[in-house]
Amino acid sequence: MNTETGIYWLQEMLMAVVVLSTPVLAGALIVGLSIAIFQAATSIQEMTLSYVPKMIVVVIILYFTFGMMLQFAIDFTVRIFDFIPQIAQ
Repeated sequence: MNTETGIYWLQEMLMAVVVLSTPVLAGALIVGLSIAIFQAATSIQEMTLSYVPKMIVVVIILYFTFGMMLQFAIDFTVRIFDFIPQIAQ
């Protein structure tokens, strides 16, 4: 395996991390910012007000996107295992 191949698989791995984590992180970010604006506008400083909605949104997003995420991870793993015999050449 040469340097170009290693860099290619490193890029693919980083892209997989971004694709798999973006929906959950974006949802939590949007809800967190909304709650922060609400708390600043109303002067309510309750800590659970920010955590509970974020957890609920993360669970909802995972419920709806888990199938896509799982299929993406399986496809990525299959591509890696298909590449292993080429390393031995």
